[in-house]
Amino acid sequence: MNKQIDLSQLWQVFKRSFLSMIILGIIGMAVAYFGAKTFIAPKYESDTSLLVNRKQDNDPNMQLNAQQADIQLINTYKDIITRPVVLQAVATDLTSPQRVMIAKPKKAVYGTRYNAATGVREQYIVKKAEPARYKLKASKYTNLTADDLSKKVSVSTQQNSQVFTVNVKDTDPVRARDIANEVARVFEKKIATIMSISNVSVVSKATANPTPVSPRLQVMALIGLALGIFIAFVWGLIRELSDQTVKDIDFITEDLGLVNLGIVSYVRRMNNLDEAVQKTKAKDDDKPNDFGDSELLQRSRRRV
Repeated sequence: MNKQIDLSQLWQVFKRSFLSMIILGIIGMAVAYFGAKTFIAPKYESDTSLLVNRKQDNDPNMQLNAQQADIQLINTYKDIITRPVVLQAVATDLTSPQRVMIAKPKKAVYGTRYNAATGVREQYIVKKAEPARYKLKASKYTNLTADDLSKKVSVSTQQNSQVFTVNVKDTDPVRARDIANEVARVFEKKIATIMSISNVSVVSKATANPTPVSPRLQVMALIGLALGIFIAFVWGLIRELSDQTVKDIDFITEDLGLVNLGIVSYVRRMNNLDEAVQKTKAKDDDKPNDFGDSELLQRSRRRV
């Protein structure tokens, strides 16, 4: 049977489903909030800013042209940063032992003395030169590849700005900071070789941000609330559309073309028929008897 629903029926569905909408909304909000908090790993973001600026001449026209050229080069730099030529070097540096200098080299210290035999002042070594000393430092991370970094690293810019930002998202805030700083360091070193220019410098280094950027628990809770309310309303609407009971006399007379012979009121079901009969008799006995009352009245008149 094809059924249509109007605004009044929608309002009735809303009123009948109001309590279930509230309950399912609260349940959906709680499930979304604690589900996202429990099953979705939080991600942290760290970023470092780089400046594109070359040495400029005193000529204002040359300075303007150089600035516009640097702005146009930013798109090229963005593409280079996200390519394996940079990311593979970053992954290798972060997953390989690092050679760290623990002592700087020292120059030899010379003194002068007079040689009486030759009559010439000559130099002699007071302290020998010492080379720099290094040690291998264990790698910070393992199992980092260029493909992994390509999913974590992104570059953002602002219009007509010579500054662009390298953003890194990771499940560890310290690792996100280290990746961002290493990308900036490797790119600053490699760009001079790739494009034979040295016009990139780090403006600000990345820091570890302990506040996660995703998932947004408040947004997830609101989505769960809206979804729970929607499900409750749709369920009420489905029940309304699938209900086959006749609720309106107009449906019988107009749609089915039948004649309305009358309306039978609702009769409450009786648990014990004998008990109901006795109650009815008791009510009848309590009523005044018209015949008895009139006979007593006639007797009182005769006595008078």
